[in-house]
Amino acid sequence: MKRSLVVLLSMLVGLALCAPLALAGDFTVAVGAELEGWDPHTAIFFLANEINWNTYDRLLTFETIPADESPYGVEMIDSTRLKGMLAESWELEENGKVVVFHLRKGVIFPSGNEFTSEDVRYSIERKWEIPTASRWILNVMGLSTLDNMVVVDDYTIKFILDAPNAIFLPGWAFLSTMSIVDATELKKHVTDDDPYGHDYLNLNIVPTGPYTLESYVPGSEVILKAYEGYWGGVPTTDRIIYKVVPEEANRVLLLKSGDVDMAYFISAEQVSSQLMDAPGVNVFSIPTAGSQYFCLQTTREPLYNTLVRRAIAYAVPYDDLIENVMYGFASRATSPVPTLTAFHKDVYPYDYNPDKARELLAQAGYGPGDITLTLSYRLDNPDEEAVAIYLKDALDDVGINVIIDKVASTRFSEMRGSQDYEMALLFWIPYVNNPVYQLSYGYHSSSGCCNYGRYTNATFDAMLDAAKAETDPVVQEGLVNAMQELIAGEVPIILLYHPNRQITIRDNVTGYVYWTNFLVRYDVMSAE
Repeated sequence: MKRSLVVLLSMLVGLALCAPLALAGDFTVAVGAELEGWDPHTAIFFLANEINWNTYDRLLTFETIPADESPYGVEMIDSTRLKGMLAESWELEENGKVVVFHLRKGVIFPSGNEFTSEDVRYSIERKWEIPTASRWILNVMGLSTLDNMVVVDDYTIKFILDAPNAIFLPGWAFLSTMSIVDATELKKHVTDDDPYGHDYLNLNIVPTGPYTLESYVPGSEVILKAYEGYWGGVPTTDRIIYKVVPEEANRVLLLKSGDVDMAYFISAEQVSSQLMDAPGVNVFSIPTAGSQYFCLQTTREPLYNTLVRRAIAYAVPYDDLIENVMYGFASRATSPVPTLTAFHKDVYPYDYNPDKARELLAQAGYGPGDITLTLSYRLDNPDEEAVAIYLKDALDDVGINVIIDKVASTRFSEMRGSQDYEMALLFWIPYVNNPVYQLSYGYHSSSGCCNYGRYTNATFDAMLDAAKAETDPVVQEGLVNAMQELIAGEVPIILLYHPNRQITIRDNVTGYVYWTNFLVRYDVMSAE
């Protein structure tokens, strides 16, 4: 690494403290994939979530830590300090089982409609009722029936939880899927076949946040326009332009030349070789709780066999991936609960051991060449392409034939949603950095949208259900530890590494705030 990370991060101290004083012009972001599927209550693709992050508000958000006080030298959220967004205040009753939100009055959405409790009620109802929506998230947050959502008056709404729930409040701040839609406006677009306007919202927006949709050219760009009547103040940048640039090399060139202000999906190799010392470019590399993993479809032969899954885990050259693919911008993943998360425990027994992998395959009844599997990954992610090549070579070495399937991003999102693959490279960042939330997301059998390997284990489900309701942290930690060990033994996914968040941005950009969910909120940013 040619430039010290410490020096790089310290440079952002000055950057973050220089707040723009007037509304600027355009802020352009080069992305590598198509931008669609925006329904805020069903979206799972990162870019769709970020568009929602900037066009819809939630009830809560977080205070921030100034750059000179944060551990990474960059202004970032403080997930221990909630503050109101569309909710002006809130209170807990019955020892936290009942949560009452007092909503902000006088908020006018871009449509001209006033914000009321009906917008909150309808948003939660449609999240609950749309078949593809993540109802399970509401369950994890403690809401088991819509009857426990009570509209008190136009500016007060109450939620009655199954039990006090540590995820409920931060979930409203962290999750883009907890966005509030403009109910009055959206109801104009519902039909008998589409009673909650899901098809409409996949390509349209009924905004409640600082930006509206100005234009969308499929395969080319999305332009968001500042809403000058936004309750939180006029956004600092007039337009956010997401420009689709499929080739990574072109995204790098555009950033270096200053033709874009920020670039996404830049590989660790390009960050190291092209951007670390590039004039006019700042690179910030921040450790995260995100996990890059190798998903196995546990319902299909031969991957339903635990011995085969363990063999694959021993065949992976973990250190090579971190050193030669991620150029050191990553750390080993040793548990389904990430290193930066409460109750993390090193339980992963798998190191690179091809002889052990061959031995386990033989125990499972498979010889060299008996197994052929297809490995799918997203074509807009250059790091994943390099990982796929490493994994193919490593599995070939232990006698497993691998066919690489490079998939367009839109199609890959569909495959991920339906779990229509044998093996896939996936990345997940815990929007709520809570171990119970994380284990619910990836491993509970009821997590239809996000248990991408279709893993099912009744013992695990029972422990997780108990952990959700447990209020004693010592007992909850014991349950979380037992679940980590169980998952490590069953190995429904192969944990590869925790990648750093690579922020590649022009050095004249001000107002950037790091969110641990990776989403960027642009209403306080500008390029001077």
